[in-house]
Parts: sequence; structure tokens; C-alpha cells
Amino acid sequence: MLEVLGLDQPAEALYFALVDNLPLPIGELARRTGIEPDVAANALVLLEDGGLISRLPGSPVRYTALPPEHALEVLLLARERDIHRVRALTERLAERHSDARRDRGSASLIQVITGRDGVARCGQQLFNRAEKEIRGIDAPPYAEASDGERVNSSTVVDGRNVRSRFIHARDSLDLPGTMERVELDITAGEEVRFLPEAPMKLIIADDQAALIPLLATPQVLDSCILVHPSALLDALSALFESLWAQAQPYMPGQSGAAGGNEFVSEEERRIISMLAMGMPDETIARQLGIGHRTVQRRVQALLTRLGAASRFQAGVLAATRGWWRPDPGADGERTPLG
Repeated sequence: MLEVLGLDQPAEALYFALVDNLPLPIGELARRTGIEPDVAANALVLLEDGGLISRLPGSPVRYTALPPEHALEVLLLARERDIHRVRALTERLAERHSDARRDRGSASLIQVITGRDGVARCGQQLFNRAEKEIRGIDAPPYAEASDGERVNSSTVVDGRNVRSRFIHARDSLDLPGTMERVELDITAGEEVRFLPEAPMKLIIADDQAALIPLLATPQVLDSCILVHPSALLDALSALFESLWAQAQPYMPGQSGAAGGNEFVSEEERRIISMLAMGMPDETIARQLGIGHRTVQRRVQALLTRLGAASRFQAGVLAATRGWWRPDPGADGERTPLG
């Protein structure tokens, strides 16, 4: 335990023996602790230099422990001073690191991040540093540290007055539980839209940094490029805004009372929302955890109930009757999360 104060195992064992006993000579200390006499002698010098013990006059020389509450406190204070010096050095090195990359022009515009932990940590840092807005394109594979911790935007920006907008690839809904996770993110304040296909994974923090995969179609997300302010970052921002304008909004309404005396259940609301995004019955069944034929029956019942000739028309009619609502900011300006 005392290794944090610079004591090795023999020194710690000898110190504990002296704390528990009256003054002892080196031979008796070696016998009680099972430490070789020559090793004990070196350890006692270390303890004495550290102000933890002192030797008594006489023959043979005996050693005694000084009051621990004072001796250990001195070592702790010295260690704290060392930590403060290291922290100050860390800040100076960080400035030198930043200056060196600024001076190299284009070399500082991008940075390659490798390893699952490195990619997950970098993504989390982007979420943490955002002050105004997080934008992203969500598609498999996902950044995940070796301990299983997944990078998640909504939990990081929740309560920080940071706007969060994400585009999801529609094929990501083939993964079980995706819709539940998306709706939890929406509940936390995230704005979500869907595209049939996503051209790449992307995270943009404010307009200061972006993270994209190193490979175009990675099987495992273990390498990424961190993009700093540059024309490339501007292009990624423009790409996101263009895709956002094309994407299908997804903003489920509240279940319960609908227009007039009608009632739509939570399950029906979700079916209608997914129908409006053009999702096939197989995907809807996966997301709801029900059978394919059950979905077909319920979709047909909803079409009949709405008097709709097509699945898309069902989504439109459901929206006009208040059964669900598309993204209210699809055509207008939004305000940051409150």
C-alpha cells in the first residue's frame, strides 16, 4: 500500500514490524519478516532517509518507528509537490505539442486515431467538448471501448444546452433494439432523421473538430481520422447539412387520445412512424419484437382504419389526424435544447 509513497515491499514490511513493536535490531527484524539481512539493511536505510524510522544508540543498533501521523504526512506532502510539478509539466508539454502541429501547416489539419479504445475515447471527447452543437451520421459499426462502453451522444449532452442532431441509416434498424435506443435519444432531446443509406459515419463537434472512419467501409471501427478546422471540415459540415435536408424526419407523437374520439396505441403509433419512413414489415417486426404476419395484419388494419391506399398515404393521413407528428422543425429554424 505504501508503494505510492515510494516504499517497496521489504521496506513496507519492516516499517509495519517496527510500528507494531518496541525498538528491534536488524537481525530480529529480518527473522520476524523473513527478509534477508542484506535486503533488510538497504530497506532500513530507505526508511531512515524518508524520516519514517530512527536508530537508537548502543550495540547492537536498534531501530524504532517514528510517529506515523507525522512521518507519513511529510511523505504525502512531498508526493503532492511532485504531482503538482508533473501537472505543470503536462500543461507545458501540451502547449508545445499544439504549437508544433500548428507550425506544420497542413500536417496539423488531420490526425489518425487508432485502436478501439483510442477511437471510443476520441469520440467521447468530442461529445464532452461540444459547447453549442453535436452533429453526426449514425451507422454501423459503432465505437466501443474494450470494456464494452459505447459512445453515446444523448447522455453526454443531456442538460448541457447543447443541440444534438443525428442522421441514421435506415439499414441500422435491422439491428435489434435500435428503434428503442433512438426513441430514448429523442426523449433526451436529440433530433433524429433517417436516410435509406448513409455515405459514412461522422461526428462534428461545434465547427471545431470532426471524426470520420479511416476506411470507407470498416468492418470494425478501430481507426479514424480526427479533422481540425480546415476546408475539409467545412466540406464535412456542408455534407451533413445537405443530407439533413434530404433525410426523413422522425419525431413520434404521444400515444393516447388522437383526433376526435379516436385512440391510437403506443404500438400503432410506432408502426405508423416506421411506415412513414418506408420501412418494410420485416424491419418493423424486428424492432417491435413481434411476428412478421402480426405486423402485416396490423398494417392492413391501420390502412383500412385510415382509408389509405398506400403505406406512405397512411403516414400522411395519420399525421393530419394527430396520431403521430413528423419533425416540427423540418422546414424551419430550431432552437438549442433547453
